[in-house]
Amino acid sequence: MRKNKQKEKDSELRVKSWLEKHKEDLKAAKAMLDARRYLWCAFICQQAIEKYLKAGYVKKYHRIPPYVHKLERLCQELKLSVPQDLLKAMVDIDKYYVSARYPAYKESVSIKQFKKAESIYNKTKEILKWLKQELKLQ
Repeated sequence: MRKNKQKEKDSELRVKSWLEKHKEDLKAAKAMLDARRYLWCAFICQQAIEKYLKAGYVKKYHRIPPYVHKLERLCQELKLSVPQDLLKAMVDIDKYYVSARYPAYKESVSIKQFKKAESIYNKTKEILKWLKQELKLQ
């Protein structure tokens, strides 16, 4: 019994850590948007969603989340039925993770306009709002 309590406590700490990181990422995404660093704004938006999903994974399974970055795959791992428009947005946002990590892809997803980056940022907030309702995380 004691081992299970420790596992729960460890999971709670991990969930808290993932959630704190997701909040910092969302703030950083806004700062990048304001600084007109559009690709970095999109990259950090992806990171904020990924970290929120990983918090949900730890809460649900009491394990370290898989070393996966694709948002759609993380949703599958969590067995979430994501509305089609939000799932499409997550797949789109995932492109910016790849482009920031692998420069050869950078030009194919370059963001040159504030409105596009702002749209990604706002869609990220919408996705996170939905995830908060589904995963019941603070």
